[in-house]
Amino acid sequence: MTKRLLIVNTYGNLWSTGRIAAEIGDIAEKHGWQYTFAYACEARLEAGRGIRITRSRLSYLLHTYLFSRILNLKGFGSLVDTWLFIRKIKKLSPDLIHLHNIHQNYLNFPLFFSYLKRAGIPVVWTLHDCWVATGGCTHFAYYGCKQWHDGCRRCPRCGNSDVGGELKGVFRTMPWVLKQKVSYFTAVPRLTFVAVSEWLAAVVRSSAVGTVPVRVITNGVDTSVFYPREESRRLGERYGWGNRFVVVGVASHWSAAKGLSDYYKLRAALPADRFAIVLVGLTPQQVAELPEGIIGIERTGSVDELASIYSAADVVVSLSYQESFGLTIAEGFACGTPAVVYADTALPELITPATGRVVELGNMEQLAEAVIQVCEKGKTFYAKACRAEACARYDKNRQFEHYIELYEQQLDYRKENCKA
Repeated sequence: MTKRLLIVNTYGNLWSTGRIAAEIGDIAEKHGWQYTFAYACEARLEAGRGIRITRSRLSYLLHTYLFSRILNLKGFGSLVDTWLFIRKIKKLSPDLIHLHNIHQNYLNFPLFFSYLKRAGIPVVWTLHDCWVATGGCTHFAYYGCKQWHDGCRRCPRCGNSDVGGELKGVFRTMPWVLKQKVSYFTAVPRLTFVAVSEWLAAVVRSSAVGTVPVRVITNGVDTSVFYPREESRRLGERYGWGNRFVVVGVASHWSAAKGLSDYYKLRAALPADRFAIVLVGLTPQQVAELPEGIIGIERTGSVDELASIYSAADVVVSLSYQESFGLTIAEGFACGTPAVVYADTALPELITPATGRVVELGNMEQLAEAVIQVCEKGKTFYAKACRAEACARYDKNRQFEHYIELYEQQLDYRKENCKA
């Protein structure tokens, strides 16, 4: 008998979380599940597979600017859209719902979770950031904030204009919002959080929503797409790095919290005639504003192009101050490329002595020394171990099988309780 799975995420089979969500769905289908993908904005899905949640541009703008950026009430808009979405869920009648990112201004979570509580449908929620544990922000490490431990009463981000669209409003609603999250999230009887790293799991377990069960399943990489490629010469000619060592940084959205300014400092610390710094995922404006000596590549939706860039690199460097997993590092490993990362949040979990180096947060001298040592030791020294690490620990077919096991456990529990 076919089991019905509903996946919910901002993007459908696009960008990092969208691709991950769709890949989990594809593996689920091999085990007898049929999945439908509900999304907010953009999607690259088969015909008839997707359900668009956001009904109008006006609804999205009201949620984004009025509720989120003015009132600091992200997740409290989109009332009509959410009500209509619930009607579709009832018609679909899924056996299980798998949530991913739901906090990007397209779902009203009090209405949605009230329905989930009543419906009794098992829910798996993969956490890609810290939003469930805070009064509004998706990450807190960049500011060194611990207020989420104490109800978000003295938020350092409220009213700041430099936080990527989060908490720009002057209304200090964070303590109330966190209480609402605790009330609604913990009331869903068959909800299980899945954290993508041990670091994130520890955050959630020690937070106000820590009574919800938490599993750890790291993100997976398609090792049949991300593999060592022989295109470095072509790319070197295309982007102009020539025969220099290639230091690559990749992000879907670049900001200060992703360490953008630290790459500028690294550029000054490395000899320009020997090292090329390449940043992937920038906006056109960010590319135009790059300091001399840094090669900027705009955001790409092509995984083949991204895999080629990883393969051409001598080292992948992540200078993020807040990272819940570190997918770019795992993707680089799959292409045989070692990494240098900051000793903060989840990034050190990925690194072994055979695959790269961990350096002190913000220590430019130590960072430059590590990059030079990794490059001079040579990529061939690391390539075999990096590829083996990616295949053993982060291959999507291996990792996402754990979700299928969790799905079946949730269904078995539901059947047992129905009999009782």
